[in-house]
Amino acid sequence: MTIAPNGKTAAEKATPGKKTAGREEGLRETIEAVVIAFILAFIFKTFEGEAFVIPTGSMAPTLYGRHKEVACAGCGLDYTIGASQEIDQESGQLLVNNRIRQSTCPNCRRENDVLNAPVFNGDRIVVNKQVAKYDRYDVVVFKNPEEPHVNYIKRLVGLPGETIRIRQGDIYARRSGSDPWMIQRKENLTKQREIQLLVYDDRFPPKELLKAGAEERWVPSEYRPEEKDIAGWPLVKNAWQPSAENRTYSVDTQPGGLQWLRYRHLIPSWEHWDAANDGDEIETPLLPQLVTDFCGFNSDNRPGNDQELFWTNDLTIEFALEISEIRENPEFVIELEEGVRTVQCRINPSSGGVQLCALLPQKDGAEPQKTVIAAGTSSIQGPGSYDIAFANVDDRLTLWVDGSPVILQQQGELVTEGLNLPTDRDLAPVGIAASGLKATVSELLLRRDIYYRNDLIVTDADYSMTANPYSRQYGDEYHSIMVNEAGRQSYSDLRSILRSPAAYAGRYGSYQEQLDREYGTRLELKLNDDEYLMLGDNSPASKDGRLFDYYSRPIRGIRSHRYAVRESDLIGEALCIFWPHGIPFLNNGRGYTVLSHKGDSNYPMYTFPFVPNVSRMKLIR
Repeated sequence: MTIAPNGKTAAEKATPGKKTAGREEGLRETIEAVVIAFILAFIFKTFEGEAFVIPTGSMAPTLYGRHKEVACAGCGLDYTIGASQEIDQESGQLLVNNRIRQSTCPNCRRENDVLNAPVFNGDRIVVNKQVAKYDRYDVVVFKNPEEPHVNYIKRLVGLPGETIRIRQGDIYARRSGSDPWMIQRKENLTKQREIQLLVYDDRFPPKELLKAGAEERWVPSEYRPEEKDIAGWPLVKNAWQPSAENRTYSVDTQPGGLQWLRYRHLIPSWEHWDAANDGDEIETPLLPQLVTDFCGFNSDNRPGNDQELFWTNDLTIEFALEISEIRENPEFVIELEEGVRTVQCRINPSSGGVQLCALLPQKDGAEPQKTVIAAGTSSIQGPGSYDIAFANVDDRLTLWVDGSPVILQQQGELVTEGLNLPTDRDLAPVGIAASGLKATVSELLLRRDIYYRNDLIVTDADYSMTANPYSRQYGDEYHSIMVNEAGRQSYSDLRSILRSPAAYAGRYGSYQEQLDREYGTRLELKLNDDEYLMLGDNSPASKDGRLFDYYSRPIRGIRSHRYAVRESDLIGEALCIFWPHGIPFLNNGRGYTVLSHKGDSNYPMYTFPFVPNVSRMKLIR
């Protein structure tokens, strides 16, 4: 993502003599600048900083570039989509043929018409330029190594002297070839939670789809491995009683035997939504599939172009728990599936005791082998209301109660050797169970960690030049040396088998073996003592260190690695969003048009009146 200081796009800063849509954008910038000037005055009194505006969505959902906000017609969820592709980044002109017409809701997967949805400028941020030390996973502004007059903003994932490898969405590092690869966890747990993306929010069910006969994703269930339809977790009546209207799930169970509430990752097709929208009954059931790196922010004129590709196993489940009665030998269990293993958080609601466990399946069909990874005591002690979150992210288990992580006697860390490949269990990846208590859960929210795609430019040598970005052959030459995570296969090859974990595991595993055989250590990103590796949070839509060019640097006599950012190119650490877009009001919440886009007088570029969007004025994690 390129970012620009003082309200100018990077392209405008690079080519000040080029004719732009400056007057239109300039008026908008001036109005906003008046509002924020007083805020900046206080900021600059406390430290040396600089203001920047985010134009694109390569750091979404952490930072928004030019974007639209959508209210899904299928489930009512408000979500955000990128819209920077509608504008020529050099001239600022509207590209009429690039207008975004549809987007897919990340919650219910309904296609929404967004052609006339209001569009907003990107977040305005403050950057601290007096940084003594940069830490892994900081959000950093730096000069583009290829175009030093252009500023980029990404997340720092690789430190000087390390060798980095991206594997199944996670970052691994080591210092020397004899060291083992170590997964790089997000030590700041608040950051870990805030940068996650939505998988499913049960507060916003697809009502029309359910009315047409679709099953709920959360259902009372029982493990019946002989029933293969939904990973052995069919809908079965038990002690859990759902309330479809209130979106609550209540359980009243006696001691002995866990009663399960299960999440099945049921994804509707466009045929299902067509039937529901027409008021017809759904003829075929919704089928489960693996949780993937789908990102609802990425919408363009080719729906699903690079979406729904790679299985994502780093999940966090959040919910509200109301315990009204505790009986003899009570137990409350939260379970997450993760390919090679199942992980559980087992809570004694009477004493508050917590055990974090890993269960390894046995080949002979016997009971899984259980290992206690960590233990401690939580504040869940007796009847009451609790906000719960349980995460299996970066090979680490974490439990939060009422917003605070539970202190454990030891770290809840896991080790994954080799590839972690999905099984049928991952089609129903989350479960909640109770025994010996009366309770209600609600506000069920499932999210996933950032999945960094392992798409790389692979050259014959570390310092081989890439194509000239100003030549007509650039696109073909660039793509000839780009290797994606599926090797050189079509992305659709993996997308077509997401409902068959065994097929996905076999094919993905074979692709990774082929990549290792063909490229070996060229898939590793070695950093010198003054180099950093930067990646975008929105991995499918970020031209970051993985994909940097290496053309102008050798011409300028600079010999840094193609994928690296030198310490001398660092500008500062992003601190806060001080001015997101304003929230329009009046005229049915759309405000009144002040300026329209050139090329489409019916497409508002700036509306008035508006109020500050206080909810997005926050520290950048």
